[in-house]
Amino acid sequence: MAIDEEELSKILEKVCAEEKQKQNLEHKMVMLEKDLSQSRHMLHRELVERAFGGDGGVESSSRGDGGDAGHGGDGYFQAAAVKVDRNIRRERNEEQEGLIMQKLSERASESLRELTTDLVVSAKSGMLLMILLNYREEDCGNIERALKSMFYRMRDYIGGFEGFEITIGLSPGITEFSKINLILEMSKNAAARRIFEGCGGCIEEYEKPSDPELLSENSGDIVADYAEKLRGSVSIFQAEEISNIVRECFEEAGRRGLSAGGYYRLAGELIETYVGIVAELFQVETEEAERWMEETAHCTSVNALRKHVKDVLKENLEALKKRQRDSERRPILSAIQYVQENFGKKILLEDIAEMSGFNATYFSEIFKKETGKNFTAFLLEVRIEASKAMLRDTTKTIYEIASEVGYKDPKFFSQQFTKIVGIKPKEYRRLYY
Repeated sequence: MAIDEEELSKILEKVCAEEKQKQNLEHKMVMLEKDLSQSRHMLHRELVERAFGGDGGVESSSRGDGGDAGHGGDGYFQAAAVKVDRNIRRERNEEQEGLIMQKLSERASESLRELTTDLVVSAKSGMLLMILLNYREEDCGNIERALKSMFYRMRDYIGGFEGFEITIGLSPGITEFSKINLILEMSKNAAARRIFEGCGGCIEEYEKPSDPELLSENSGDIVADYAEKLRGSVSIFQAEEISNIVRECFEEAGRRGLSAGGYYRLAGELIETYVGIVAELFQVETEEAERWMEETAHCTSVNALRKHVKDVLKENLEALKKRQRDSERRPILSAIQYVQENFGKKILLEDIAEMSGFNATYFSEIFKKETGKNFTAFLLEVRIEASKAMLRDTTKTIYEIASEVGYKDPKFFSQQFTKIVGIKPKEYRRLYY
């Protein structure tokens, strides 16, 4: 049978078109899978940033063999929190801290990259390294060994620096992509448990609460219960009472069974509440607060955490008390100097108080606190001492002396002199002539 060339040509064109359409469809599927992998990877990065405040750089990588890169988001997810603690009693070296965190990030990537379909490493403030892994089910055992090997390498590296300790907290592996935030928080809480279990080891968090709220009990309730007591102590500069309040808050935390993370939050909330009270009462910004908060993250036991909060608040309140006293003392010293130089003029308490920037009642209170006597008695004392010098060293009349020390009435001057000295001005003069 003869082949119709035109019909054959149409059949071939149709076959070619279908093949091309199939190839285009396969290409689209490959691109969609690639886009999905990249989207999920970017979401990992976003979740890390959101979960821990977005205060650090993120390094990320996908599995290097290419064939499994498209599977990012399948398999298991696990989080690790590597916490480095420094001795807060030593002077801080931020350049050294930055170098340490860079090297730890590199070791994390080197140890885990080849075993993961996706890996995100994020260095956070407080020398915290967050790691998010995505790996295949068959690699579970290898991942467990790789994480421990990575930590031992990190610990050896940290051992070369004086005054640093390292701990790692691990979450369980999960398959639910939607719970990445939860395992990040779990790993961080696991690392925080070093305040109970000690530094230098690997702490694993196996319990997986269904409600993320269970991970963050409200330690703010404790601080709220003591807020008014704290305010009262700050307002009258009772530094020792501040120490008692901090101790009582931590004791209450123990009774409530706060988690390790809860203790760190309690410390932060105590500091924030104190800073807010100081700002409200004295219109003073506490510049050291950021440093105090950063240092709480390096406290490696409950006792160390409590002592740190107690010490910084107590020392700051004592410094505020001294500053307040100095600010009040300067006007009083100026008032004393003014009286000593102008005792012959008419001097009223209200006028001196206004010159000092205080109302008369408050001026009288702080003047007596500073000098041990009220203002009227001090003025009288200055005038009498000046008159005694004139009686001893000059031949001026009693009338002239009374006028020069601020008394228009010589009889009243004589009465005041006798009251203070015990004898009349004329009798006092005869003691020297």
